[in-house]
Amino acid sequence: MTVTGRDTNWGGGSWDGLVSWPEAGSVRAYDLAVRLEHGMTHHAAHPPFSYTLVKKHGEHPYPGGISSSMELLTMGAHVGTHVDAPGHISLDGCVFGGREVDAQQESHSGIAVGSVEELPPLFGPGHLVDGVEIFDRVMTHEDGFGAEELEAWFSGRPEPKAGDIVVFRTGWMQFWEDSDRYLGLEAGIPGVKLSGARWLSERGVRAVGADTVNFEHKPQLQVPALSVHVHLLVENGIPIMESLSLEQLAADGIRDFFFAASPLRIGGGTGSPIRPLAFAPA
Repeated sequence: MTVTGRDTNWGGGSWDGLVSWPEAGSVRAYDLAVRLEHGMTHHAAHPPFSYTLVKKHGEHPYPGGISSSMELLTMGAHVGTHVDAPGHISLDGCVFGGREVDAQQESHSGIAVGSVEELPPLFGPGHLVDGVEIFDRVMTHEDGFGAEELEAWFSGRPEPKAGDIVVFRTGWMQFWEDSDRYLGLEAGIPGVKLSGARWLSERGVRAVGADTVNFEHKPQLQVPALSVHVHLLVENGIPIMESLSLEQLAADGIRDFFFAASPLRIGGGTGSPIRPLAFAPA
């Protein structure tokens, strides 16, 4: 898929781009989202996911033996598998495109610039960078994906092009049920370094993602690490996906695939839950 430019004010409707669809034939679809459930792992900076079955079968029956049930969901936009909109991060009061955001935000309407509504559907050729294969083990908080690692990984493999999606596996999804470990509260989190982020933006990637909660390398828990977020979101408008479930994709040896995901149309949203899919030959 080659995207001709970025419409920073997409806002729904239709979106035009040049897309090379997967070849016809039998395909396998991989679900790259984690399960949303009450009590699930979430970053302390964001409201947790909560589920309540507010109407149970049999409580309000309809004629003819028909019944229904329904639930109430509450959650932060950056909980579970989600995407960061460009307006999630600002630098010196500005978001992507040099737009001032301080006076463009309200408690109930969100941010008027850089919101998740500016993101078109995220679909096109996808590439998996497997850190477990690179380091020959599950990555630690000391490990990161820099330009050197990316050059080595894509040597002899199809290199990302403009409009492609690149996702990173660290192996940390195996810690999903251990919240403290997954969130890096013991030390830090592996991820993409600034040099790696620059390598990606130079190639015009459409979006990036990882199986961690923070995407970028955070080697020390107490030291803020947002330079990669600033480079991708603020300077280049490249959305970041976090908490992707990549284990099955890696286990089946899938490195290149067709990717598809789309954020919810949340007015003024700084991010959105997503359910990404990867399509590969069966």
